[in-house]
Amino acid sequence: MLRSAWLPILLLAACLQAQGGAVGGLVEEHCYSCHGEDKVSGGLDLTAPASGRVDELWRWSRIRERVRAFEMPPAHASELEEGDRDRIVAHIDALLAREVPRLPADGGIVTVRRLSRHQWRNTVRDLLGVEVDVDSFPVDDLGYGFDSIGDALSFSTLHLEKYLAAATSVAERVFHGEDPAAPARRVFAGGAMTLVDDRGARMGTAAHMYTNATVEQRLTLPRDGVYRIRVRARAQQAGDEAARMEIALDERLLEAVEVPSRDVEEFVIERRIAGGERRVAASFVNDYYEPEHSDPLRRDRNLDVESVTIEGPIDSRPVPEQARWLVAAVGGEGGQSDRARLARQVAAMLPRLWRRPATDAEIARLVDAATQRLDRGAPLLDAQRYVLTAALASPNFLFRVERSADARGVALATRLSYFLWASAPDLTLVRDARRGALADPARLTAAVDQMLADPRVERLATDFAAQWLELRGLATVQLDPDRFPVDDGLLASLRRETELLFLAVLREGRDVTELLDCDFTHVDARLAAHYGLPHEGPADAFVRTALVGAQLRRGGLLGHGSVLAVTSNPTRTSPVKRGKWILDNLLGQSPPPPPPGNDSFEEEAAIDDSATLREQMAQHRERSKCAVCHVRMDALGLALERFDAVGRFRAEDGAGAIDASSELPDGGRLDGFQDLKRLVAADPTFVRTVAHKLFVYAVGRDLRPVDRLRVDLAVEELVAAGRVTLRDLILLVVRDPAFR
Repeated sequence: MLRSAWLPILLLAACLQAQGGAVGGLVEEHCYSCHGEDKVSGGLDLTAPASGRVDELWRWSRIRERVRAFEMPPAHASELEEGDRDRIVAHIDALLAREVPRLPADGGIVTVRRLSRHQWRNTVRDLLGVEVDVDSFPVDDLGYGFDSIGDALSFSTLHLEKYLAAATSVAERVFHGEDPAAPARRVFAGGAMTLVDDRGARMGTAAHMYTNATVEQRLTLPRDGVYRIRVRARAQQAGDEAARMEIALDERLLEAVEVPSRDVEEFVIERRIAGGERRVAASFVNDYYEPEHSDPLRRDRNLDVESVTIEGPIDSRPVPEQARWLVAAVGGEGGQSDRARLARQVAAMLPRLWRRPATDAEIARLVDAATQRLDRGAPLLDAQRYVLTAALASPNFLFRVERSADARGVALATRLSYFLWASAPDLTLVRDARRGALADPARLTAAVDQMLADPRVERLATDFAAQWLELRGLATVQLDPDRFPVDDGLLASLRRETELLFLAVLREGRDVTELLDCDFTHVDARLAAHYGLPHEGPADAFVRTALVGAQLRRGGLLGHGSVLAVTSNPTRTSPVKRGKWILDNLLGQSPPPPPPGNDSFEEEAAIDDSATLREQMAQHRERSKCAVCHVRMDALGLALERFDAVGRFRAEDGAGAIDASSELPDGGRLDGFQDLKRLVAADPTFVRTVAHKLFVYAVGRDLRPVDRLRVDLAVEELVAAGRVTLRDLILLVVRDPAFR
């Protein structure tokens, strides 16, 4: 990535000099006076030759973008005649179309990648049907904006501890050892339970309630299922009715019973209860006290709760659909020895979990280790958990290792699945890979289409798009609550709106530019109220909403509150952040970091309206070190000024009507949001940038010059043929030598 304002000029001059001709003459005429052999402003020597053919073509490609963007030569300093820029671009286009296909198909090298915590969660869920909360895992390092980059993903002892603990938990949940005929029992003595508001007393092991009172116990149930609640109680009677007890769960009444006897009786209830932390309670609800009654035994009604027992689950545990392959492999008792059952388990497990064929030695080593536990007296259940934990904690699971020619087909299936599903390949994809079907371009395309039709492709939105568009930043956004009242629920809705747009463009085969400009959006009731849009249906349901008239400002990423929130400051909007976000994520033209001491406004505290902000930005651009980047960046960001920091539309603020117009480096003007959408959607670099982002996410490294040349030429051909879809760009990446 070019990080200096003068590098584009150097690249142009060097390449044009090598090519010669009329186009080269433009450089000699307009650039050598400042950057020739006699004068090297800024340390530039425009006569430096390219280091090779790839380097030369790569320079041409970057030059074209700088010329198109009027960054080189700068519009304000150039005396290029009308048509000169077009001639330079046309010259480069013809050169690249002729020479790039002749370059060798070099796929490059990718550093071994650890599964990100989200990929780990998805893989365990898809293969074993177990849901794991990975928020306690260390946050994954980012590289080029993604957490799937081998060079960036670190591995520490903390990672190992977390992965091992999670693997142990998964193994216990897969091999749960539940037997409905002999369910687990949790027994709580009444006297050890909590007396709510200290109403009552402890008498030995019982809770004695001499007035209306409640005794309760918190506990954690392992899963959703049917549980049996046993309450042992007795009562001292008085008055005309028996003592009554209410049994409740989480303050929800399960059953009310009479306790008529002074002897302990057991009351049994069976209910389906959700797993997790629960609170079971027994309450005395009809206290009676008449100290003058003629019968001393009838003067005071009291209740004693001896114990509460929770049994269960007492229903058969359902086998998750995702884990049936493992249950089938382990099999029933069937007269098999424990070692034979372990061998079946390991032989079936390792290829699926390690995403490659397992060797006989690997299988035998794990079976031997588990058998040693059996020899020391451990039950089969313990050994089964041990081998699953070992497989999940192995580098072969935690890292995407591709190490043998025999696994090449399965490795391609793995790359596809982690690209499109952020998870391991399923059996269908693995079978196709082992048969060599993915080597056939037509079968490979068919496999991609099948994967795009699968519900798991939603992760391309929640994982890829969420990182590309920086939606994960919503979780940590800090806005002034007095100026911009938002909560986690609204922020989640903002993110979901953008994910659903990406999925609609993907699944419906829409032109990729509809990510920027479309006539619909998706809102739930909360988001609809935030935007002032209609909503029909359940409040928490997202519905597609057609946009007409002024509502069209919501059509496309740049009108989404998610993007507008992550590109704002805590107390105000930030045209600079918004312009930079557009350059980074939509146009692939990341500006360099600001020079030291130039990264903020001098009068930051005084900025309280858009007019003052515009004035400060103009003063900032007067600094020569800042102008080269801010001229374009500020122009793009100012076009979004009618949206506040949480995406609400505003025509005016404290200074009056908001001016959202700006001037581009080429002298053109933007008159607000609609002009900005049209400008970015029409820019050919947008489609290329989407392709670049998909490439980096899928391949696991940045594009090298030869990759960019290949990908950019392929994109040019797609654009020339007509509308371009996300499917087109996905297939472009999958067919590239770097992915294959």
